[in-house]
Amino acid sequence: MNDQANVMGQPVPLWEKEYELPLHIYSAAQIRRNLKAFKNIFADNYPKGRVCFAAKACTHQETLRIVNEEGCGADVASYNETRCALEAGIPPEMLDLNGNCKEDFLIKDAINRGMNIVADSLEEFENICAIAKTLGKTPRVLLRISGYELDDITADSYFTSGLWTKFGVPLRDIPAFIGRLKNYPQIEFAGFHTHIGSQIAQLEPFLAVLGKMIEMCGLMNSSGIQCKVLNLGGGFPVRYVEKDTWDHIVQRIRKGYLDAEAGDPKHVFVWHDGLAGFTTETNAKIHLEKWTGERFYTPYPKEKMLEAVLKGQVKVNGKTVNAVKALQDIGSPMLTIEPGRAVVEDAGITLAKVSIVRKVAYEHDLVTIELGVTSHCESLLEKPVRKWELADKSFSNDDRPFEAFIGGNLCFSGDMISKYKVFLERKPKRGDVLIIYDTGAYSSSLMSANSNSFPRPARVLVKEDGTKVVMKHRDKFEQIFS
Repeated sequence: MNDQANVMGQPVPLWEKEYELPLHIYSAAQIRRNLKAFKNIFADNYPKGRVCFAAKACTHQETLRIVNEEGCGADVASYNETRCALEAGIPPEMLDLNGNCKEDFLIKDAINRGMNIVADSLEEFENICAIAKTLGKTPRVLLRISGYELDDITADSYFTSGLWTKFGVPLRDIPAFIGRLKNYPQIEFAGFHTHIGSQIAQLEPFLAVLGKMIEMCGLMNSSGIQCKVLNLGGGFPVRYVEKDTWDHIVQRIRKGYLDAEAGDPKHVFVWHDGLAGFTTETNAKIHLEKWTGERFYTPYPKEKMLEAVLKGQVKVNGKTVNAVKALQDIGSPMLTIEPGRAVVEDAGITLAKVSIVRKVAYEHDLVTIELGVTSHCESLLEKPVRKWELADKSFSNDDRPFEAFIGGNLCFSGDMISKYKVFLERKPKRGDVLIIYDTGAYSSSLMSANSNSFPRPARVLVKEDGTKVVMKHRDKFEQIFS
């Protein structure tokens, strides 16, 4: 066991013996450190800041209990997320009810409890007002803004603030909405919300969006209604790899594609000779001169992005001004953020066993593991670049990294755990355990299913004192078919 890697203080074989594989493991200490880091940035730069964890990234009472202990709130988007947060002890006034499809009973409950409600459309805003009137209560409401003119921000499927999105109200409709606000005395309109998307690795989109939100807040103040809250949403990025590794991967993708087009496919780096971020999802337009997909390196990881935003320059009504100064000029509204991935991603590790190592497309290596994309769903939504490691250290490493695609165990061709080649210390053997880092957000739960009747894996949280809390037990046969 001395040759086995330790995961959160315990050798991998003991994890397998206790919970079976595959297995998702989370570090409470890392979640807490990430929350504290965001709070410290606010304390040092803009004390009227509030951190609300995006519960959907890793929903469980134990996770949300840490959030509450750190004095943070939560962004919830369903009745079960709401219940989970309340059971974890988070006060209702620290909960932001989000989502584009809220049921009437959930809106009523949020109003009765005194939660903050983010209206996702003008139609939903009207419905919230109507419900509030019947209840005789005055809820705090924000309106979500979208329709920003932003290019090449992240993968199209993760960009949630353009024109073609099911979320929010187009920016150009906001001034007219502000002009009608006095017609709704039954609500306390607090301000505006936005969410650019996930894994926003560049600073400029945050500054551009914040500038526009400050303009809308100024218009609201001018109308005689004080803007109390600006919610910048989430999207704070994780640094999955260092810059040199990311640059190498991007170069390899471009070269592999060009070589294959010239008749030499052995350098292909993306599954099925794909172009990844060198093509646009919506129209398949190829643009080899620039990368427009999701970025896995950022100079501003996690809380560093918030710091860069607060120290950055925003454009407000044509004038460039420091972000904090601009916020102060409109009355210092509460600035809320909703990090999800940035709080829990690097707190999670997944263990999965190697099955077959083989060749595909004549000359490319494929490692098949006993884990499907329904238990590692980010692979369905993106082509994630991560850190990978073999647990067994008793073998000598190869002279150079073993490069391979990673396939899952489900019976459909889209079940690829990594459509980018990954770098391993050596060629794996059957029975090896693969350690996948940075899997704490979404992967284990967002699209969890019993595909091919496989059990959903266990999810375990390790607390600071070493105590283990089972967040999800591995499915038994009777549960799969209940």
